[in-house]
Amino acid sequence: MPTYDYQCEACKHEFTAMHKISEAAPKCPDCGGEVRKKLSAPAVHGAGAKKESTFSPGHGCGMGACGCKH
Repeated sequence: MPTYDYQCEACKHEFTAMHKISEAAPKCPDCGGEVRKKLSAPAVHGAGAKKESTFSPGHGCGMGACGCKH
């Protein structure tokens, strides 16, 4: 079952929820408010998954504009 990262629109609480893709987004566990799904990187599993990071100082992100520490 996939996991999703959410942030509450009202109280800004961030949390992760596990549910079917066909299910509606949950309410905030802190205040019961509406939530918005956060963008997150997909998980890679199996034999093709790489163990090391593919990012390097020369990966073309605009010299740190992407949040990299280079």
